[in-house]
Amino acid sequence: MTTLTRMALHDLVWTKRIEDVAEDLGTPAGTITAICRKNHIPIPPPRYWRMVANGSPAKRRALPTSGFRRDQLVQVGSRMKPVFNKNRLSTSEVSAKEPIHVAAPVDVTNPAAITIQKELTRSLVRGDVRLRSDLLHIDVGRDSIPRVANLIAGLRAAVGERLWSIAVDGQAGVVVDGETVELQLSEGYTLTPHTPTAAEIRDFRSWGRSIPENEHLRSGFLQLSIKNAIYLRVRQKWADGKRQRIEDVQTSFLEGIERAAAALKQRRIEREEWERKCAEEQRRREEQERLKAIDRVRGAHFKEQASAHQQARQLQAYIEAVRRRLTPGSEHEAEIQEWIAWTEGYVGRLDPLNRGLPILLSDEDALRLRWQYPER
Repeated sequence: MTTLTRMALHDLVWTKRIEDVAEDLGTPAGTITAICRKNHIPIPPPRYWRMVANGSPAKRRALPTSGFRRDQLVQVGSRMKPVFNKNRLSTSEVSAKEPIHVAAPVDVTNPAAITIQKELTRSLVRGDVRLRSDLLHIDVGRDSIPRVANLIAGLRAAVGERLWSIAVDGQAGVVVDGETVELQLSEGYTLTPHTPTAAEIRDFRSWGRSIPENEHLRSGFLQLSIKNAIYLRVRQKWADGKRQRIEDVQTSFLEGIERAAAALKQRRIEREEWERKCAEEQRRREEQERLKAIDRVRGAHFKEQASAHQQARQLQAYIEAVRRRLTPGSEHEAEIQEWIAWTEGYVGRLDPLNRGLPILLSDEDALRLRWQYPER
């Protein structure tokens, strides 16, 4: 095992080929490359040394210091001894004084459970069962299939005794008092020390690929849960403990389903009431906006009529002033009389009172014309 600083290793890989550095340190070239990448040490690009040999300038990439210090120590070694896990889980008998070992063998004798076991076995993918049945969302490992089959058979029988129905439309659960309660049966994971395989050891020595320290294995501990009871202040999970199995709390689980259904119903009633109030408030706002638009159009129409009438009166006063100043027999008398005749007709067409007394616009007409009078 050789210990270098990042700066020293950076100088080595930029002064000679990776293969030569690996030979000097007694380490495969792939390991040197992996160590450089892991410690943010730039290495020469492909064909770098050929370009230098052909006369190109040797341009070295700077050593970054954002994530590591320059004097950060780096260990370079040629071997790694794998750690083999000898402390495997035992298969001791289940006792009342010791924690229950959930991987203990389970017999499946119920015909309904045997059918369920066959269905779960057919659904195995890479040693796991991830299935949405009509009763449960299932996520368990291979070793728990017999126990899961007995659990599901017992739950189906209990559901039938309580006259509940199975959920439809792709929802896994039961229907209690008109409410669908979604159920799930899952198995947890546990971290165990990983035993390196021969291929992993070979890849590590050749290419520096990391070997995982732990692996996720099914723990054998099962958990029943209610999926759609979040924030309802009811119990949602029933799991294996040190001295109990979920088979022992099946009655409590069924009672929890009833409480969850009651809470779901109460939440649905409250939500429907809230939606009703929201819809009523929306209708009220829309009615206010409709009445406001009608008033706006009617007011604008009224102002237009009053403005047109006032303008017509002013123009008529101007015409009368011209007529009073006109002297009979004066120059351009004919043209002036022609102008007076046209302006009187124009004023008559301009004044809305000449077309009759005003009437109130209907709601439909006001709403139809509201785009002409936008709100300002």
